[in-house]
Amino acid sequence: MSDTNPQINEQLNKLATLCCEQLEGNEPTTAMDEASTKPLLKSLLMSGFTRKEGASLQVEIENRVKDRCRDTSMHRGGALSSITGKLQKQFDDLARWESKQPGDDSKAKAANISSATDA
Repeated sequence: MSDTNPQINEQLNKLATLCCEQLEGNEPTTAMDEASTKPLLKSLLMSGFTRKEGASLQVEIENRVKDRCRDTSMHRGGALSSITGKLQKQFDDLARWESKQPGDDSKAKAANISSATDA
C-alpha cells in the first residue's frame, strides 16, 4: 500500500519484523503474543488503516515480510499465512470491539452504590 501515512507504515513494518523473527526462530513463540501485537494493531486501527481502500492487513504484512526475509518466508509460506491470519483476526476483533456503541449488548449500569443512589 503506497499511500499509507508514516505512522501506519511504521506499525506495519514493526509487525513484519515480528513475523520475520518468528519465522526465523530468533524469538520465542511469545514474540507474537497478543501483548506484543495488540498495541501495534490498535495504533493501526486508530491511524485509519481500515479506511484505506482495499486494505487487507494480512496481505500488507505478508508482502512486507516477503520483502524483508525473502528466503525464510518462501520456505515457510504456510507458517507465514498462519501468523498473518491470526494478526488479521486479532485486528478484525479489535476493530469490531472498538466500533461497538455503548448499549449494543446491555444497558449501562451504575459504577458503584453511591452513584446509583442519592447517598
